[in-house]
Amino acid sequence: MIATFARVRRPGLPAVFAVLLLLALSVAAPNQGAAQEVDLEALDQWIEAVLEDWPTPGLAVGIVHGDSLVFARGYGVRDVRTGEPVDEHTRFAVASNSKAFTAAVLGLLVEQERLDWDDRVIDHLPDFQMWDPWVTREIRVRDLLTHRSGLATFGGDHLWIGASNGREEIISRIRDMEPVGPFRASFHYQNLMFLVAGMVGQAVGGESWDEAIAAGIFEPLGMTESNTSVLDLAGLENVASAHEVVQGELRVVDYDNVDGVAPAAAINSNVVDMARWMRVNLNEGEYEGRRLFDVRTAREMQRIQYPLGVSTWAAENLGRRFNGYGLGWFVSDYRGRKVVSHSGGLTGMISLQTLLPEEGLGVIVLTNYAPSAPTRAITYRILDAYLGEPVRDWNEIHLEFRRQGEQRAAQREERLQASRVAGTQPSLPLASYTGVYTEAVSGEAAVRIEDGHLVFDYNPRHLGDLEHWHHDVFRVTWRHPIFDMPARSFVRFELDEKGAVQGLEVTFYDPIRFEKAD
Repeated sequence: MIATFARVRRPGLPAVFAVLLLLALSVAAPNQGAAQEVDLEALDQWIEAVLEDWPTPGLAVGIVHGDSLVFARGYGVRDVRTGEPVDEHTRFAVASNSKAFTAAVLGLLVEQERLDWDDRVIDHLPDFQMWDPWVTREIRVRDLLTHRSGLATFGGDHLWIGASNGREEIISRIRDMEPVGPFRASFHYQNLMFLVAGMVGQAVGGESWDEAIAAGIFEPLGMTESNTSVLDLAGLENVASAHEVVQGELRVVDYDNVDGVAPAAAINSNVVDMARWMRVNLNEGEYEGRRLFDVRTAREMQRIQYPLGVSTWAAENLGRRFNGYGLGWFVSDYRGRKVVSHSGGLTGMISLQTLLPEEGLGVIVLTNYAPSAPTRAITYRILDAYLGEPVRDWNEIHLEFRRQGEQRAAQREERLQASRVAGTQPSLPLASYTGVYTEAVSGEAAVRIEDGHLVFDYNPRHLGDLEHWHHDVFRVTWRHPIFDMPARSFVRFELDEKGAVQGLEVTFYDPIRFEKAD
């Protein structure tokens, strides 16, 4: 029996907090023990109470146990302007939970012997190039799916966040991206490599990534309420709006159009459809007596391909002994139980999917506000309930993370202000800093004057107002901040020996240096 209904609550006040990288990457399962009878009504009430502590307008929770969807409920509202309730059919962006779908459609090609996980990328995409010619020659499909390319974490994401670049255009710029770590010997979470993987699938299979997902996964699983583009949400009624804090107020913001990097992040779905996906992965490729993909494919996706470290906190508090990345999944343990999981985040959207294959247990949490803490607190609470673990106040744990994050942010700002050089002015009149700036990967950016101050304009999501900081350094406040980037950063202008502006450095995820165009 599926427990389903929607609850409407008043959104809480926004709060500033830091998202821990460790918790953004993986979730662990609780102690070993027999599955328990769970009081779903008590769980429902607890989730309601948790949401009072966070500014999340709405979320949906789905639980699979024993190959059945046993819990599917919506909380809060789809849109703070309309107050329409979230239910189990409300669509959200699942973001990076799309990655395992991409791995699965490639796995189908492997089963058909049309592709091998260790095929060279250039054997299927002859024009593909990396910075290093040797890496271009040697990078394999498996490397694309395991974040071991050597490119920076989130490197190149500004090519699609707020931009309209097509998939081929984005891939063509990868050759100018200098690595930040050794190939196959460093882990850097990389969306563009999953884009390349999707295009490999297209080259081999003869159909687009979107078509392959629809025909290979959505249709056989009956995921009729899922799609692969924000454009496909137009005209649909039950869709959650994205929310962010803008100028201190919780507001509806535009969805990120992720079509340019779709194989990494473009799927939109709900907890009912995602439950079908969880069931087939919990059952190693089988769904309701039919086999979607082979057991070998499931096991290859769900085994560690690249080992990651275990933090002291995770070892002491989660009993974690191992951690790593599979093919589109994080793989870890908690006191002897294997956990296969992934989170996803876009502007105003967070998802978290967690599977315990040995227990036949899966949890999906979808929200329409970017902080990840509520998804993790709720997931841990559900896992503990089903596994009979001692009750821990996961919400309070994450609230304490938030308090610590706020404190660290305040301390950083104090140190930053203390380092500011007082009494300086820009070397040149503001008009001298304006113009067009270019960079090989990024393309063009502009600096102009608006209402007496400088504005940096790369694209609508990387658009900000500049305030003089000291010397030729300006602080930029982004007008439409991205949830996992600082709301404020710096732009440093560089002058040549003649005192003319020759370039600028700006930080998105990492510093990028633009040359001033002639």
